[in-house]
Amino acid sequence: MSKRYSLIACLAICLALFGCGKSQQANQLPVFCKQDGARLYIKQGKLQMEIMPKVGGRVSSLKYDGHELLVAIADLDKITDWGTVLWSSPQSEWGWPPVDTLDSKPYSLGTEQDRLVLTSDIDKKTGYQFTKTYVPTGDGRIAVTYRITNHGDQEKVVAPLEVTRLPPSGSLFYPRGDTDPISGIFYPLDVQVIDELAWYQYDAKKIRTDHHKVMQDGKEGWVAYVDKGYLLVKEFADNPPDAIATGEREIEFFAHVELIFIEMKQQGASVALAPGEHLDWTVVWHVKKLPDDLIKNPEPKALATYVRSLL
Repeated sequence: MSKRYSLIACLAICLALFGCGKSQQANQLPVFCKQDGARLYIKQGKLQMEIMPKVGGRVSSLKYDGHELLVAIADLDKITDWGTVLWSSPQSEWGWPPVDTLDSKPYSLGTEQDRLVLTSDIDKKTGYQFTKTYVPTGDGRIAVTYRITNHGDQEKVVAPLEVTRLPPSGSLFYPRGDTDPISGIFYPLDVQVIDELAWYQYDAKKIRTDHHKVMQDGKEGWVAYVDKGYLLVKEFADNPPDAIATGEREIEFFAHVELIFIEMKQQGASVALAPGEHLDWTVVWHVKKLPDDLIKNPEPKALATYVRSLL
C-alpha cells in the first residue's frame, strides 16, 4: 500500500509541475517581443519599437533600420515630454500637468491572445484606467489599441488622444477637413494648404516667445511625419467634427518654445461611458524609409499618394 501511495504522490507532483510549466509558458511574452531590464522591444522587420512599462507604458523609442524617429527618453529627472503617451480628452477635465497615474507611473505587464498588454492603475481623480495593447500587423506596421475604462461612480464623456513627440525638424501633413484651423491660447503654426493637404514644415526661426499650435479636423483617417527620408504615418478611424470632444479637434500639431520637440496628436470620437463601461480605439503605426525618388524630391502630393498606398 505504501508503494501505491508513493506512486500516486509522485504522479500528483509530476502533474503539478507540468501544470505550472504550462502556466509559466502561457505568461511568456509574445514571440515578437523581447525584454531587456525595464524595456520591452517589439521587432517587425526593420522596425523596432521600445516600450517602458514602468514609465506610463510609454513608447520610448521608434527606430527603422537603426534611425530614431521620436524624441526618445533622455533624462528622466529633467525631461518628461518624450516618446508617445495616451491622454484622455478633453484636456480641460484635468488641465496640466498630465495625470501621473496614467501618464508616467508603472503599468502592469501581461499578454492576451499573443498580444502585449499594458494596464495602468485606476486614477482616483478621473476614475479612468488605461490599457494599451500592441501587436505587429505586417511589414513596418504595429497596431496599438487603447482602452479607457470608467471606474468612477458617474457617467463620463471622454475621448482617447495619442500624443507623439518628434524631433524639431521635418514636415507634418494630413488631408484637411471641414473646420478652420485654430491655435487656442498659443501662437498659430505656419501651416500651408497644398493640394488639399494641411502641410507644416518645421522652421525654428519662426518659433516666437511662446509655444505654437494648430488644431483642425482631418479627412481619411491619417496623419504623417517625414524627416531625413523616413516616414511615420498614424492610421485611425476618421470622425466628423461633431464627434470630437468639445473644444478639441481631430488632429493637432504643437511646437515647443524651447525648440525641444514637436507633437503630433490625433484623437478618436467622444463617448459617454457609464460606470464600468469602456471604449476601444486603434491606431496603426506605419514606418517606412521613403523610395529614393521621394527622398530626393519630397513633394507633398507625391508623399500623400505614397501614404495612401500604405493604408
